[in-house]
Amino acid sequence: MVFTFLKAQGFGIGKSLVENDKLDTVSRFMDLAAEHDCRLVLPTDIVMASAFAPDAEREVLSVDALETGSHGADALGLDIGPKSAELFAQSIAASKTVFWNGPMGVFEMEAFSHGTRTVADALSKAEAFSVVGGGDSAAAVRTLGFDESGFGHISTGGGASLEYLEGKTLPGIQALGL
Repeated sequence: MVFTFLKAQGFGIGKSLVENDKLDTVSRFMDLAAEHDCRLVLPTDIVMASAFAPDAEREVLSVDALETGSHGADALGLDIGPKSAELFAQSIAASKTVFWNGPMGVFEMEAFSHGTRTVADALSKAEAFSVVGGGDSAAAVRTLGFDESGFGHISTGGGASLEYLEGKTLPGIQALGL
């Protein structure tokens, strides 16, 4: 998701995953956040890699320089960088409620699991009420060895949970008459 936000801001993102059809949507989100004095926390650095592989060459680059590394525009982002991980951990520590939907990187590969591990650790230690929503986030908590009791709630229905928070009627809940 972050690369869609970064591209919408005009940053080069190499071959990182991006949802080009959502660029206008995230631009509106950023405008709304600014209009309502809402702090939108985005990564400041990214772990860029030469390939989608656990042994790929990698380097940490600032978001304004993602295509300037040793692999240029052929690199792809596979994790948030250490400064971003710390920024997110600080934001979590200062929060009262956190809804986490989606890992920070390719946590299944040790080389790209640091961001997700840092966020999960911060969330497990936070005084905030926490919801881990989504199959990938729940899998990250389990794969990285965190005690599930350190989180307020873990759900595999991340997309559905987000739609519910948006106020949409979910078919399963509607069928139950709730």
